[in-house]
Amino acid sequence: MNSVALFFILAVVLLVIGVPVATTLGLSSVIFIILEGIPTSTVIQRMFAGVDVVALMCIPFFILAGDLMAKGGIAKRLVRVANLVVGNITGGLAYVTIIVCALFAAMTGSAMACCVTVGAIMIPFMDEAGYDRSFSAAIVAAGSVLGPIIPPSTAMIIYAANTNTSISSLYLMGIPAGLILALGLCVLSFFYCKKRGYKGLSKTACLNMGEGEKLTGSKVFKTVVGAIPALGSPVIILGAIFSGFCTPTEASVIAVIYSFIIGIFVYRELKIRDIGKVLLGSAKSTAKVMYIVAAAGLFAWVISYARVPQIILDVLMSISDSRAVLYFIMIAVLLVMGCLMDATPIMLITIPIFLPICNAVGINALHFGICMCVAVCIGFVTPPFGTCLFTAMDVAKVSMTNLVKKIFPFVLLMIAILFLLVYVEPLTMFVV
Repeated sequence: MNSVALFFILAVVLLVIGVPVATTLGLSSVIFIILEGIPTSTVIQRMFAGVDVVALMCIPFFILAGDLMAKGGIAKRLVRVANLVVGNITGGLAYVTIIVCALFAAMTGSAMACCVTVGAIMIPFMDEAGYDRSFSAAIVAAGSVLGPIIPPSTAMIIYAANTNTSISSLYLMGIPAGLILALGLCVLSFFYCKKRGYKGLSKTACLNMGEGEKLTGSKVFKTVVGAIPALGSPVIILGAIFSGFCTPTEASVIAVIYSFIIGIFVYRELKIRDIGKVLLGSAKSTAKVMYIVAAAGLFAWVISYARVPQIILDVLMSISDSRAVLYFIMIAVLLVMGCLMDATPIMLITIPIFLPICNAVGINALHFGICMCVAVCIGFVTPPFGTCLFTAMDVAKVSMTNLVKKIFPFVLLMIAILFLLVYVEPLTMFVV
């Protein structure tokens, strides 16, 4: 058995028995390097090279900004405004959940933050309106997928850093992709809610108004004005990037400062005593991501050294030289991997394999990047290991079986929209 075969078998076995992804990537790569007689100093060099990328500096700041926003009362204000607009119509609370997830995504870029924060706020309201608890959890989980698709997005940062493509261009493409997904989720929710007779709540339900108190123009005005600082976050972050005023990395620092000021001094729901816990949580999240990125850098070097991309390209080209067929195969592989792994390791493993294929058959690297991000993000809600499934299950206190039954139509819809984005390129490419 040659060292390449042993390398892949070891990686698969370690993943199957539950070894952490970063350890799996690193250990299998080290074994390959030893078997090939490559100097072991290469391990340290390639791991450092994996994280020595300026674009990756965005990640810790956007993670910290997301954690500050999640605790700063921003989601609560967004819910109030969204409920004023669509909350009282059939399926209104489902639309509110999806809209707030989309808005919160434009601030945090985190599926987990969307799922936990929006779910904790919206599920009690949906209970009050008579929604099935499993359906409520499914809406929250499906909406949270928008987190890493609508910019800012860690997935897009990782793709751009590993392919030398423009983060700003990917961010621009993420906006129509996320909006199309959000619209699709709303349409499917409408038909489900209409069939089940799920109504909304009154426009005052989320405003903490006293019994019998009427909704006045003054109250509406105060609610909208109160949400302006929350809505200002994506405007400032994305506006600064797209206008060329600052780079994505600089914008991530602005996001931290802005979310700190809003949480502490404007909404006053973020306390000074919470800062230490927020910083520690953000540091842990950043360390996990960077550990995976470093190990994946070594893994990618081994794959390149062993000429694995060329081997896979030759195999796929022997099956078909059709651009459409090869695109389908690559997306299908990403969807299957999404059932078993998180987005970051999937991207770091497959980018060095798939990018040469894209170059060979003329697939635009930016277009493949946005489709790859959507594909791996769908994995957040695909069983058996979708992280947002477990999060929504915990927040809503429902069984995995019931949740999977309710979210299955949403997953099928998202996959259908993904292939629409794959084969109708102008849906996302028109912005770049």
